[in-house]
Amino acid sequence: MIKYKELELIYSSFKCDKNCPYCTAKITKWPIKDDSLDNLEKKLQLLKDKNIKFKYFIMSGNGEPSLNSYESLEKIKNAINKINLFDEKRLQSSGNIFYEDDKFNLLKDDFMIEITRCYFDSKKDMDILGYNRDYINTDNFSKANIRLNYVMLKDKSFDDYLNEIQMFIDKYPNIKTVSLKTLNLNTFDGNIDNPYSQWIINNGLTKADSDKIIEYMSNNAKFKCKDEKFFDRYEWLYKGIPITFYVKKLDYGYSNIVYYGGELVDYHLNPIVLKNDNM
Repeated sequence: MIKYKELELIYSSFKCDKNCPYCTAKITKWPIKDDSLDNLEKKLQLLKDKNIKFKYFIMSGNGEPSLNSYESLEKIKNAINKINLFDEKRLQSSGNIFYEDDKFNLLKDDFMIEITRCYFDSKKDMDILGYNRDYINTDNFSKANIRLNYVMLKDKSFDDYLNEIQMFIDKYPNIKTVSLKTLNLNTFDGNIDNPYSQWIINNGLTKADSDKIIEYMSNNAKFKCKDEKFFDRYEWLYKGIPITFYVKKLDYGYSNIVYYGGELVDYHLNPIVLKNDNM
């Protein structure tokens, strides 16, 4: 059996109810395609026939996945449950999913829901990330298993980061894990040629800050493990909650596969070459 890190399904729509100043979708500028979700089950069967499994299935998008139709979400859920190659399933959300009762109820038992925050203070977070509904206090939020992606900005100290994380996990016990996030200046071609990458330079921590993050966390939380099988992934325990940090990723297509426009591709939209060695 060959184990890959993740299969990421990315909708090509740029629908979103946020206006993040570091928007990855606007940096990468992937083309809009027919999502061709009817092909998903066939592609999953291909991977199963090659004896490939994954740590994660991640439903993502150039925007917010839950702004797509109930029927498309149901089609994805049915396909991945029928041909289940995944240890864990995640839905990356702007928070909109918590206002869509039918879609939330469809997915909540199968998916951990990932949210991304810059601040514990909702007003600050809403101002920075450009949204106007405080989803974190909805009834549906409290019913979900949550993964908090915590974006590290320059206007806070390392102590501030950890204090905010403690406030999150104290107030919201359904937060099951926290991921520390640095921002990628440009994951597609490496060029800093847009205002979103420039905002990151001015305001965010990047991979260049990795050593300082690792040192601080190792001095202030219980070190658990470093996983180098797919990527440099560090994990600590803090107040009983796993906190992870990904230092770097290997070439996309080795540890990750993307389902985009009905095809299996790497992160540069090249056709995927599936590895034959046991990873």
